[in-house]
Amino acid sequence: MDQKQNRMGVGLLAGASTGIFWGLPFLVPQLLKHYSASDIAFGRFFFFGVVSLFFIPQVVRILRSLGRKDLLKIVLLSASGFWFYSDLLFWAIQRTDGVIASLILGLLPITIPLFTPGKRRGGAQFYLGLLLILVGLLSLFCFPILSGMREVRHPAPIGIFALLVCLALWTTFAISNSRFLQSHPEIPKKDFSSVMGILSLLFMTPIFLTGVNLVEFTGRTEFPLYLLCSIGLGFGSSWLANWLWNICSFYCPSEISGTLLVFETIFGLLYSFGFEHRLPFGFEFTSIILFLGGVLLSVTAQIKASR
Repeated sequence: MDQKQNRMGVGLLAGASTGIFWGLPFLVPQLLKHYSASDIAFGRFFFFGVVSLFFIPQVVRILRSLGRKDLLKIVLLSASGFWFYSDLLFWAIQRTDGVIASLILGLLPITIPLFTPGKRRGGAQFYLGLLLILVGLLSLFCFPILSGMREVRHPAPIGIFALLVCLALWTTFAISNSRFLQSHPEIPKKDFSSVMGILSLLFMTPIFLTGVNLVEFTGRTEFPLYLLCSIGLGFGSSWLANWLWNICSFYCPSEISGTLLVFETIFGLLYSFGFEHRLPFGFEFTSIILFLGGVLLSVTAQIKASR
């Protein structure tokens, strides 16, 4: 029992730590306004891929040990959790903002256990939590429009739709990634993270190189900031965070690991408000409290039902 509790503790710590790094993608597109989403995504996966290349013997060993069906699975995992997801997320953030993106992706602690097969929803408490989340999101979107507030940027509907697609993609990734790792316990979590890094670099490189002028690109005054952000995203938010998340996925059931994703929302909000050099407006603070309270109610209801 002690060994099981220790492993669970390691998983919980690893899962919570990912929030520090996964909050960065909500900030970087706001810092790099003059770079496209594909530019930012390539920078992220260039450095993720570079770090992963140090483990190329392990990556080759893993790929050789897998059949065609499993190889297809990890390609789809790399798309839904990394290169395609990130490209779409950065594009959506540039058309909304980090606060809205943090809250919409903050639904992951609910969508992951909700769509995990065999998990129970949790009755009235679960739906009360969903109601609080709905009220919080409606307040966030509608209050600035109804009150005529000019201090708040009105998000583009296409950006919100893209964020919802990102939510669906990462929900699928989290469930499928956990299943894949649990069905292949022989694959080291660190090395599997490197597999994702190399695959993401392979897919993002041709997308980035299409129509880009490398001389103009590297000559921009913001290029040093671009490099710094790319290193932070590539090493911290991708390789290191994915390694931590794989540990969490292996030691914690999906309804528990899903709960820990709330730290991504919290750090995403902190980074976004810090970037804007302000505290939340009253309606934003209310929306955030309603949102986090709803997530807590719904997730605890699902945990109780699962038990």
